[in-house]
Amino acid sequence: MSRFSKGFIAVATLVAVTLATSQQSTAASSWSFTDDSVNLGLTGVSPHVERNGSLDRVWYSSGPTGTSIADCTASGTCTAVAANWGAPINDVTFATFGGVKRAYFKKMDPMSGTQAVYSAPCLTAECVSIGAATLTSEQMKISMQERAWGVPDAVELPGGAGVRIYIVESPSKNSSCPEKVASYTAADGVNFVKDAGYRFAKDGFVDTEVLRATTGSWLMVMADGPGCGSTQKLYVSESADGLTWSNPVAITGSDKSRLDPTGYETASGSNIFKIYFAMSSGGKDSNYTLSSGSLKLVAGATAGTKAGATAAKAKIGAKCAKVGSKAKVTISKKKVTLTCKKVKKKLVWSR
Repeated sequence: MSRFSKGFIAVATLVAVTLATSQQSTAASSWSFTDDSVNLGLTGVSPHVERNGSLDRVWYSSGPTGTSIADCTASGTCTAVAANWGAPINDVTFATFGGVKRAYFKKMDPMSGTQAVYSAPCLTAECVSIGAATLTSEQMKISMQERAWGVPDAVELPGGAGVRIYIVESPSKNSSCPEKVASYTAADGVNFVKDAGYRFAKDGFVDTEVLRATTGSWLMVMADGPGCGSTQKLYVSESADGLTWSNPVAITGSDKSRLDPTGYETASGSNIFKIYFAMSSGGKDSNYTLSSGSLKLVAGATAGTKAGATAAKAKIGAKCAKVGSKAKVTISKKKVTLTCKKVKKKLVWSR
């Protein structure tokens, strides 16, 4: 997130991406991030990526015309895809609920001087055009002058319980790092009600992207706000229910500004995620380009468990710390995966 209005920023030519690696431990797991060395040739912000066959389809805000689409190969060659939105929209994200894929996005209304988050059904499976837009909530409608707000991220809840939108709000401007992450939930995927409280104990986090949302195991990547440091960094956080999250921990350094992350798991259960994000040199540089990288669970760590915990301590019926945690153990000379489950109000390892 930039203090500038993302739908109308000026963008410049691509800056070459250099290979860099950084590693941190979160309160729950240990993750590493590596920048790709490819040149995507895309200028803009707020990307959203989905796997499209052998390609990565990237929706991104690219200026006054709103959202553009590109298909990118593994080598970083990106080709423009034609789209018909009807009117400029920005910060596009998607969720499928009840068999219907919907786009969720921010749209400006100059006549009323407002900006708001809307949703609309996709008219094609690949969602290059959308139907009639519906306001998600009156609480997600504010003045166009508000800058530290927006960048919605929609995700289907486990078990088909509805759709949740995570969004940045700044109810107070008492610091240079005021952003809070709020969330809204809709049982029907259309009409949203605000969830109580905010998702992080600390302020200053923006641009959330849920990478995994399964019962007992959630993973999110995000950035810190533009006023929180000389450059913006990427962070990870984990949760058991999608409402209470661990304190985010940085996975990138301060060599550049990295923000607006989006991504997907490269293979189910691999704990390897392809990440796209916006990038600039930092400070007041608003010449944003898109780049990519890889987020991986550090070898030896177990997703959803405290960093450093060993699978050897896990055994059927033994106590565990977090619902959804997994551990590989050997039972009768066979490798099996145990899961931390709640049994009779106690957390224990179970098959």
